[in-house]
Amino acid sequence: MLFEQAVDLDAGYARAHLELGVAYATKADYMARSELRTRAVTSLRRALELQPDSVRAWRELGSVRIAQGQDSDGFEALRRALVIDPADAGALAAMGRALFIGRADFKEAASWYERALAANPKAGWYALQLSHCAALVRDFARGEAAAGRAIELQQATLSGQEGVLIVGASMRLGHLRALQGRSAEAIAAFLQEVEFLNGVDHALRHRVMAELNVRLGAAHVSIGETRKRHALLDLAMNAFDRRVRLGADEPFTRYYAAAAHALKGDADTAIAFLERAAAARRAFTIERARIEPEFAALRKDVRLQRLLRAGGQDP
Repeated sequence: MLFEQAVDLDAGYARAHLELGVAYATKADYMARSELRTRAVTSLRRALELQPDSVRAWRELGSVRIAQGQDSDGFEALRRALVIDPADAGALAAMGRALFIGRADFKEAASWYERALAANPKAGWYALQLSHCAALVRDFARGEAAAGRAIELQQATLSGQEGVLIVGASMRLGHLRALQGRSAEAIAAFLQEVEFLNGVDHALRHRVMAELNVRLGAAHVSIGETRKRHALLDLAMNAFDRRVRLGADEPFTRYYAAAAHALKGDADTAIAFLERAAAARRAFTIERARIEPEFAALRKDVRLQRLLRAGGQDP
């Protein structure tokens, strides 16, 4: 890797250490290779030793530490970034994500994403995450507005991060519509996302397809098309299995695999998958399982009730 060569040639090159840390963190996120986050932290800390007022280095370090489950350290790094520049869109969004996945504080996370999007209106990823948070707090008007903006930016290939394409914008719109009982409109949005995904090559394709087919299957159930449900849920589980075979087993996609099993009536596997996802990302997994309709049929199951009572923050 060129960044590795750069720091070998010049150990005092702060920008190279920063970019190397970001590269390790990005690869860890996309390929679910958690060991790369340790390397990312080392590189980012070295960048900060050389340039302690780097907003980007502090916000990237905070994001990596949140991803590692080290929330105290992660939030402190993000606060340092925001002290240096309270208007930095990346730091605002990073705080939103920390609250979203680290504490499952969907309402507060939405506010931070909204501020980030105001600071950078071309950041499709911020709009995408804002729409997801809004769906989880059932703020439908806010969510649909954000999803609409995300769709525009997805089609324009504007994520807010150079070289990164966002996917999932129409899926977010479909999720919002499904939660309102607008199943036919939800299906139309989901199919629009399928069409978009079929035309792009994206590292998170199988993760998105797992969620997309779960939500599409659930929408077909709501209009009485149970035959299509099974085929779609099988596709969701196949997408999860493919990620696992590639070595990318992470709690976010495993959560959707749990939802697929729940919708198929396989309570044992669904709860086992949820428990494993919660072991890696407790608050985020449990709070969503508590409110999302895919798990409604399991809520009388004592095993799920026990898991939901556990609640709490990530270790």
